Amino acid sequence: MDRLNNIVTTVAADQAASLRKLVGGPGGRAVALTGGSGTGVTTLALNLAAAISAQDMRVLLLDEDDSRHNAINRLQLRQRYAFEHAAGREVRLDELLLSAPGFELMPIKLSAPLTGHLPPGRANQLADEYDSLVARIDWVLVDARPVADDNAPGLALSADEVIVVITPSGESITAAYAAIKRLHTEYGRRDFRLLANRVRTLDTAMALFKRVKEVAGRYLDVKMKLVGFVPEDEQLARADKLGQPVAHAFPQSEASIAFAQLAAAMRRWPRKPGSADRENLLYRALDVSRRLSSLR
Repeated sequence: MDRLNNIVTTVAADQAASLRKLVGGPGGRAVALTGGSGTGVTTLALNLAAAISAQDMRVLLLDEDDSRHNAINRLQLRQRYAFEHAAGREVRLDELLLSAPGFELMPIKLSAPLTGHLPPGRANQLADEYDSLVARIDWVLVDARPVADDNAPGLALSADEVIVVITPSGESITAAYAAIKRLHTEYGRRDFRLLANRVRTLDTAMALFKRVKEVAGRYLDVKMKLVGFVPEDEQLARADKLGQPVAHAFPQSEASIAFAQLAAAMRRWPRKPGSADRENLLYRALDVSRRLSSLR
């Protein structure tokens, strides 16, 4: 009987993997935003999600932050379930979805105890549920927890693209380098995009980018690109207090224009060869997290 169960589980896993490859398609491209504490990653993630949706693209924002300052609380939404409820089969994955202004949002923080003890085949089932969600999604953004933390870097490790957020503070530059170093040396990622936040001009943004690039270039074999900058804008802070994306509250503000420009630029990003054939974001994250927890 045990042998039969193992065969059934293996066949189901193979079928699920084949299905994911068939439906992988160009939709649901996953981009993780990460950076040091206080760099404004959450503000950038939720406002970029709104800006992308304003250009007639469907967006899902995955929120790895479970603090009171996360995107869910910023937008004054009411969270009913956490990812562990879906992992434990208490609810379906789509029941975690929350409606934000112009896009959808889902809390999804993985933990080693959770991913290390999933029942056989459960990761495949969750991945199939995720496929159903992203089949109608153009972009998946991730408000990722800081990569330099001692814990595994969660969804940032498995995203198609990683945007590292930098600001003029010295701590931000240090955190950016630490994130790039860890993702490169421990997990083999070579391509990074940098986004400058809270700067006034493109020249300032370029100067920050060059600082990180020069330091990383001395020790790491990585490629980096500056994707743009978001200016220091008091209307962005006002929108945050109102629980709204800046594009909705103050559509003519400098920050709103910057997010619109970045959203338009992202549409032109080339897709990496073969990315449509890889397992989906959630399956990769669960699998890697399980492997990492087994090494501890």
